[in-house]
Amino acid sequence: MANENQPLLTGSLICPGCGKLISAYLEECSFCGLKEPARKKQIAKLLTLGQGSFVKPIIGLCILLFGLGYLLPLLIPGLPGARPGGGLLGFLPAPSSAALALLGWADPRLILAGHYHLLITAIFLHAGFLHIIFNLLWVRDLGAQAELVLGHKAMFLVFVVAGVLGNALAVFGPMVLLSLGIETQLAPIVGASGAVFGLMGAMMAFAKRLPGGIGLDLARQMGKWALVLILLGFVFPGISNAAHIGGFVGGVGVGRLLPLKKGLKAQAGLDLFTLATMGLVAFAFLYQTYLVLLVLS
Repeated sequence: MANENQPLLTGSLICPGCGKLISAYLEECSFCGLKEPARKKQIAKLLTLGQGSFVKPIIGLCILLFGLGYLLPLLIPGLPGARPGGGLLGFLPAPSSAALALLGWADPRLILAGHYHLLITAIFLHAGFLHIIFNLLWVRDLGAQAELVLGHKAMFLVFVVAGVLGNALAVFGPMVLLSLGIETQLAPIVGASGAVFGLMGAMMAFAKRLPGGIGLDLARQMGKWALVLILLGFVFPGISNAAHIGGFVGGVGVGRLLPLKKGLKAQAGLDLFTLATMGLVAFAFLYQTYLVLLVLS
């Protein structure tokens, strides 16, 4: 029923209940029956996180931590400085292992001791210039595409969840192999590549669910990219394919769970999970800072 004091078609909005375009002056959505959709739309705006991109904050955090990897040895007496780099940009120095450890790389020994927050902090750390340039180019381009397909908040959620799952497989996978008598190495993990593979997996899974097959081309493209990059990981040394595979599988899982319709309940749930994820990232770095200060004091 329309509000008699306002003309019916002088404004429109997306119903927060069903996501359909309706008149701004309807007292009840003609599609889903939601009461007072305009007022509830305003409430939803106040409660949600907004529509700002997470791509630049992710890139900014990675660059900040990368810079700290060089700065910490200058601030902490006795901490080893930058080490020789490797690869195409080997002439450039790389952050020392000691600095990366303080910043929170995913050291299997520490994670076994209960420091699971390192599975989060390691996502945003990088071992050298080539490593960070390659990953952040993917974050810039693929992250922006994922925000268009999945939404800003869903992109951030996938990035962190997939990154954690990728790091977890890279840490615990070799432990399982060693327990089976298979020779492998336990090495600390850093990098956003598992999270990047998660974005590919999420877009592939989400696009396949879109009605009418409109996302099949995108799904195939993401699947091909992931397959090619995983195969390349077996060719070049120093690449954690376990993190890539774990991140991709994690992204597929989240992509299958993301709601196709952006109704009020779905949006509220997504906001809740995103806020919780942001809180976990903040806690992980604050806790790591506390541990470092405790050791240095």
